[in-house]
Amino acid sequence: MSRAPRRSASSAELARLAVVLMFFVAAPTAGDIGSCGQSADDLDALKFFAAKGGTDKKRCDECELHTAVCEELRQGKVRTIAFADGCFPLVHDGEVCLDALLAASCDDYASYVADQGAIVPTECNFCPPRDAGAGAGDP
Repeated sequence: MSRAPRRSASSAELARLAVVLMFFVAAPTAGDIGSCGQSADDLDALKFFAAKGGTDKKRCDECELHTAVCEELRQGKVRTIAFADGCFPLVHDGEVCLDALLAASCDDYASYVADQGAIVPTECNFCPPRDAGAGAGDP
């Protein structure tokens, strides 16, 4: 019994193997998921709402929106300067929110600054209100 000659791997096979290994090996560590390795620093409300106001004004202008919110922003009015009681978002949360606002379509943005029924983008809803019927142990 003779053995078949041993074949060496081609560079294309090695490249495919490297891609597969990177997919499985280059995953984030458990503590880094969602935080991009940043420390857990509290988001400064004044800085955040100043940045958000600037982003909102920019998007109102880009999307040619003329709601009451947009007009107030164009006049330089600051709408909110504090987070709700008991709400302590992190710097990373604020960054995600601002990135989402910049990436939103004009139709979506119109719903964020609507005169009636405005919605809060999921990425910016740091501390959603709890249901009145939720118990102390409920998430």
